[in-house]
Amino acid sequence: MSEHRVDPTSPDEQAALWFARRHGDAFGARDEADLQAWLAADPAHAEAYADLQLLWQDMAQLPRPPIPAERPAPRRRWRSLAAAACLVLLALLPAWLDVSPDGALTLVSGPQTPREVTLEDGSRIHLNRNTRLEVRLLAERREVELVQGQAFFEVARDVQRPFRVQAGEGSVQVLGTRFDVRRGRELLAVSVESGRVALQPRADAPLVELLAGDRAVYDGSRGTLLRSRVADGEVASWRSGRLVFQQWPLAQLLDELSQYGATPVSFGDAALAARQVSGSVDLARPDDFLSALPVLLPVKVEPLDDGSVRLISAPE
Repeated sequence: MSEHRVDPTSPDEQAALWFARRHGDAFGARDEADLQAWLAADPAHAEAYADLQLLWQDMAQLPRPPIPAERPAPRRRWRSLAAAACLVLLALLPAWLDVSPDGALTLVSGPQTPREVTLEDGSRIHLNRNTRLEVRLLAERREVELVQGQAFFEVARDVQRPFRVQAGEGSVQVLGTRFDVRRGRELLAVSVESGRVALQPRADAPLVELLAGDRAVYDGSRGTLLRSRVADGEVASWRSGRLVFQQWPLAQLLDELSQYGATPVSFGDAALAARQVSGSVDLARPDDFLSALPVLLPVKVEPLDDGSVRLISAPE
């Protein structure tokens, strides 16, 4: 009978070693920066680390049913994860004794790899690319912090445990619904597919109720909230590999496309930022939109020396 060994160069074992280091006493800010660089270097790293956290949370909360995986994993992969988890358990035995079911669960996705995760309560989260979440399932409430990126939530209804998404200063509160949240550099965008949510764009702002088909975009730099209606299939259309948009301000659209590696864009004419556009973009080729923009609007795309482009008005 052969003994199963973990490949020391595999993402699973590397994730286990990072996990053990992160829960140690000497893990500092420089170590955290190195970990984030490792996670960003390869989508397989981010996936292995997130899968290990899901498995670790399962172990920490025994006895209970296992967290459903977002997709069945090959038996060999789970043997590797189990072996990696054993390495962490040996390295973190004191931490294992102190693990609380209220502890945060970190979910991440890589630059090219969206992810789908099912939580213990039955809620499902679809992570867009370059997204990081912190999840806490507490006895009296469920909390998610959207640290960066975008996610679509299918929230399992639980009247006793409201579901809250925090994104910077803004928050979204729900009981059970399907909605999308994106945290950009300056913009917080929320779109509702079904049900309703209460958006609070900042701590001192009143709640704004959004129903199915509603979209709200809060501009933190200007303190403005723009509400609009979205067409069927537009909410979280990124899950299909295409971004569908109807009457979006150009600045909002370009901000969203920046998540997919599109060329950075500045405005030579501030009025262009508010011009509305409709259409769809293949997210594998986001720069195709820039090439087609002069056909849609009276603009010129001016290349700059730093690799970015500037949009300037052209005669109509």
